[in-house]
Amino acid sequence: SCGRKSNAPCDSLNITTSGASYQTVCGRFRGYQIGSPDAFQKWNYAIQRDIETYYVDGITVTYGSPGSRNHVYTYAAGWSETANINQFGCPCAGGTAPPQFVDSDYYCESGNPGPGYSLQFYSSDVLWDRQQCGGNESTCCNPPDLPWFCKT
Repeated sequence: SCGRKSNAPCDSLNITTSGASYQTVCGRFRGYQIGSPDAFQKWNYAIQRDIETYYVDGITVTYGSPGSRNHVYTYAAGWSETANINQFGCPCAGGTAPPQFVDSDYYCESGNPGPGYSLQFYSSDVLWDRQQCGGNESTCCNPPDLPWFCKT
């Protein structure tokens, strides 16, 4: 998972296959919003958005080793369901597009139902569950397989 920490931008969870081979990766995530995540908005313009750096406020699934990672799927968190500050929202609501390597392999949702924000814990709307997709992000929850991803 990646976030906007100044001293450690990403936390990793390595899941080993214990030598088992695989061809498909499937899963889903659930989370909650705190404050004002910016989905794919590049908050530090001095840093290139690539798979080895932080490019999303959310969770990303990759495989491979540092320096040779491959993207599987990304769950992004946008600022607000209804705010008109588009660059900080989900791409489906007019927000910043994901980096090219993400392609269409992402799901973006906000847990903030209002137009503003505060540094609060938005506990009434679980992220990435295909529920409560209102306002500007109403088209974000249309794909039928959501909230699951399955990549071969």
